[in-house]
Amino acid sequence: MPQYKSGLEERMASDPKDVLKTITEGGPGQKKIHKEVQESLEVFEEYKRHREEWAQQFKESQQFRSGVQWTTEQVAQLRKRGQAPIVVNRIHPIVETAKALLTFNKPQFRSTGREDSDRRTSKIFADLAQWLWEVSNGDEHLKTIIDDYYVGGMGYGLVYQDPHADMGKGEVFIKNVYPLDVYVDPNSRDTYFSDSAHILIVKLMTDEQAMKTYKDYENVIRSAEESNMTHYPSTDLKATQGEVFLEDLQDMHHKKREYIERYTRVINKRYHIFEPDTGYDVTYDKKEYEEYRANQAIVIQKADGTETYVTEPEGLYEIGQIIEEFGSIIHMTQPEAVTDPQTGQPIQPPPSMAAGSEEGDNSAIPGSTVVFQLTSKGELVDRDKILVNSIKEARIRVIASVGTKLMYVRELPCEDYPIIPLTNVHNRNPYPLSDVMIYKPLQIYINKIRSLIIAHASTSTNVKLLIPRGSVNKKQVEEEWGRAGTSVIEFDAEVGQPVVAGPVPLPNELYKNESDAKYDLEYGFGVHDIMMGASENAPATFRGTVAIDEYGQRRSKSRQADVEHFLKQMFKVAVPMMQQIHTEEKIIRLVQPDGTVRETGINIPLYDEFTNQEIGKVHDVSVGKYDIVPVAGSTMPSNRWAQLEVYMQMYQSGLIDQIEVLKKTEVVDTEGVLQRTALVQQLQQELQGAQEEIKKLKGDLQTVEREEVHAKKRLEVEKFKTGLKDAEGTVKKASELYDARLNDQLALQKQMVKPVGGKAEA
Repeated sequence: MPQYKSGLEERMASDPKDVLKTITEGGPGQKKIHKEVQESLEVFEEYKRHREEWAQQFKESQQFRSGVQWTTEQVAQLRKRGQAPIVVNRIHPIVETAKALLTFNKPQFRSTGREDSDRRTSKIFADLAQWLWEVSNGDEHLKTIIDDYYVGGMGYGLVYQDPHADMGKGEVFIKNVYPLDVYVDPNSRDTYFSDSAHILIVKLMTDEQAMKTYKDYENVIRSAEESNMTHYPSTDLKATQGEVFLEDLQDMHHKKREYIERYTRVINKRYHIFEPDTGYDVTYDKKEYEEYRANQAIVIQKADGTETYVTEPEGLYEIGQIIEEFGSIIHMTQPEAVTDPQTGQPIQPPPSMAAGSEEGDNSAIPGSTVVFQLTSKGELVDRDKILVNSIKEARIRVIASVGTKLMYVRELPCEDYPIIPLTNVHNRNPYPLSDVMIYKPLQIYINKIRSLIIAHASTSTNVKLLIPRGSVNKKQVEEEWGRAGTSVIEFDAEVGQPVVAGPVPLPNELYKNESDAKYDLEYGFGVHDIMMGASENAPATFRGTVAIDEYGQRRSKSRQADVEHFLKQMFKVAVPMMQQIHTEEKIIRLVQPDGTVRETGINIPLYDEFTNQEIGKVHDVSVGKYDIVPVAGSTMPSNRWAQLEVYMQMYQSGLIDQIEVLKKTEVVDTEGVLQRTALVQQLQQELQGAQEEIKKLKGDLQTVEREEVHAKKRLEVEKFKTGLKDAEGTVKKASELYDARLNDQLALQKQMVKPVGGKAEA
């Protein structure tokens, strides 16, 4: 898409006007080397001379890590003594384990805006950092960088722009660089070589490789001279297992040329612009500043003598419409009031614009005359209405050449070198030590001990025959027995019987020394046997194993800090590069740990709903200042079971939700789990409600049953009361009858008894 490519080429263009001029002298076709190329070649020769010894140490460490650990002379001596050049490579698994600890997980990033206005967009830069890491295959590059860090003492990462990527929109990438291809100022003392006068990347490439790297310079490449000169050192170590290294590759079938990219820091004059009325704050180079001065602006003069200024595009557009309709002078009028037909009350219409000044207009609002004056931002700068400060700003310039031919000079939008070192043991020079360099003697010692043990075992098991000289055919005996290690030694029987001495056993201390050397290697690298999966010395309990593993990672966490500082420096360079190249609308898609895809849009145009004119951008990443840092410990492994237990306790305490718990598991379909969990919870709630309803109905039934029993009892009581009343009536009647009968008997008895003396007796 040409519109994108053209814009990128303009933004990434080289600033020196004479950079492609060729100075010619002598006969036809004779051309003098450009001064920038000449300087690159001279710097390269100087830096190369100073780092030769370190480069050889780097190469030897690489070979040691791969199992090439005996010199040619040592192999010859061992074979002369009947010993085999045994290699017990303890370095390789230790380096792999240490590397795995630092790259176990993908790094996570967070971003912060340096100013309040940048905070809303800072989250977008965290997504951009993750996007850059994904499209660059950052995990694999980081593993290679850390491998070089442990083995050679130095790993390099490179941040670069590819204007051809993403259909011409451009993209920013990161990659590893082979340390022996990088040449640094020997006088540098800074960890990140910020004080280096130059940093060079020098390598031989075929034309096919170069065309992919330098797509726009085919003619220059093909006109350059060929080269087969290697810049890699040689060592005395002898490869025994077919090991092949980069410097061993000798391709004689393809043309190769020498390419140099020289990075150097330059100081440029820049212009810091601040608009008090709008808060616009930006820094431009000279070309951008001249373009800014030429931009249109409008001065608004009010009747009271005050002035305001309009510089933003949407404001200029609106005022432009007013000028086109009414002219550059307007005033406000107040129309006569009208009567509302429904209420009958007077209505005062809002003020309206009128062309010209308020003089002669009876309906004009006093003091409302406004004069619009077209001007430029440059005139506002000259009148000190816009503040401009001239500053000096550092930038990185890259000069790319092939052979003696200049390809381009380009200025990067960053002030730090895009070649970022990951330094192991920094010696205040560009030639650090590595773990392999330091502990190489221990590995040599282990090899010698093991070679001695095997040679002794082989010697001890040899069958040796002592026979009188001339008694048998020596050759025949050796051939017929045909056993490995069998030897026939003749002696003169007349001289006497030989004394046969048996093999001397190796002392146990020798085996202990090998074990101690192995432990010392692991201790030096900060990797113990439990971290490599050995269970012999593991505690009996799970918590004990977890505790030892945590303690063992303290050394690795110190290395982790080195990696995190390295990533922070890398994105310090990447942010301005991304701001320069990401100026068009773009949608980035990030795959989340749970497998879901999240989309983020940048530079989304914002249009006026009436005019359909672009008035701004949503998530404009080209402005602002941002800091991207890796989340501490995000690349390190953690005991997921112990961590999950902690998270479960926090979940049960109500401190976190189930989503955070699921993040600490290996469940892939977290969304499905959450949906199913929500459904189960809903069903459980419905079941609980049904159970409550059943419980209530049971209570009502029990109440009804109790009331029924009480009713039956009341009925029985009433029946009993009724029977009781009937019985009481019967008893009463019987009592009355009995009393009547008793009274009759008493009366009868009184009549039958005659009183004595004519009177009744008492």
